[in-house]
Amino acid sequence: MRNIYTLLFFIILTSASTSADELVIFNWQEYLSPHVIERWEKETGWRIHQIYYDVDEMRDEVLASEVAEQFDLVVIDSISAQLFGKNNKLVSITRSEVSNLVNIQKRWTQSCGNFGVPYFWGTVGIVYRADKIDTKPVSWRALIEPEKSLFGHIGMHEDFTDTLMPALKLSGYSIYSENNDHLKVAYQLLRKQIPAVMTYDYVISYISAKPDDEALYMAIGYSGDQHTLNDLTGKDSWQYIVPDEGTSLWIDCFSVLSHSTKKQQALSFINFLNNAENAAINAKDIGYATTSKSAIELLPSEVKNDKSIYPDQDVLDRSEPYRIISDKNMSQRNRIMRALRKEHETK
Repeated sequence: MRNIYTLLFFIILTSASTSADELVIFNWQEYLSPHVIERWEKETGWRIHQIYYDVDEMRDEVLASEVAEQFDLVVIDSISAQLFGKNNKLVSITRSEVSNLVNIQKRWTQSCGNFGVPYFWGTVGIVYRADKIDTKPVSWRALIEPEKSLFGHIGMHEDFTDTLMPALKLSGYSIYSENNDHLKVAYQLLRKQIPAVMTYDYVISYISAKPDDEALYMAIGYSGDQHTLNDLTGKDSWQYIVPDEGTSLWIDCFSVLSHSTKKQQALSFINFLNNAENAAINAKDIGYATTSKSAIELLPSEVKNDKSIYPDQDVLDRSEPYRIISDKNMSQRNRIMRALRKEHETK
């Protein structure tokens, strides 16, 4: 994972060269279709410049700093969208400004509050190399207590919610438990896992930097990551499952930064992105579940019938939606993550 100060310096340098007819988006890597960008730039003459993050906490630190003034748009999880929105960091969006909000499925319309437009949604699970692992994982135990043959081949993700989630679910606790004893149990499980862990970098970021790396066999990931991983490696070996114990349900939002001097153009881009045809192209290219009901109707049958992206109701029934946790609980989780990362680095 990039150091926060290195990222801030990089952002300042790269944003200094942006032009008046350019929108700057703070985004996950491989999370916006190049074809949609090309269509936008051809239609409007406005260019898209993206700067990437690979950890939610790093993104939030940047957004809380003065560097956030360099961005026009950000892709942000639904909880953070509401928190930053209430702190006047994000623009409140109405249907009169983004008419294509009408295309969003009803179940997602309130997910971002008024401070963003629902973008993609999905689950957290296990991505794995089917050509390296003989038995398909069905439990979080396969990741947290892997077989000896997988030691040094496991990928985790430095996130105070998602990294603790497998250990909490294995222990029978809520993903968002505020009980310190529950967190201590999860911490001990994750400490025991450390000798098996190769990296705490997000799997997409890791493979993007090392597409020919053959050492990573299994990792925590998000529904749709398998398609990106296969595209990056030029293979068809990565697969995705939701473990039997259950998981979390996430939704990302496209939001406009309140400091942007190009708010109207940024809102126009969000509206463009939510045009049914553009949203369908984006969803097909990126491989994640779109929130647009109109786009789903345009998707090829093999995409909209892909259960790893659009899961059955039984998977949704055992999924906990992201929710706000207390500051005290968040601090405890962050301490756990720092301790795990530090101990891993000393091994």
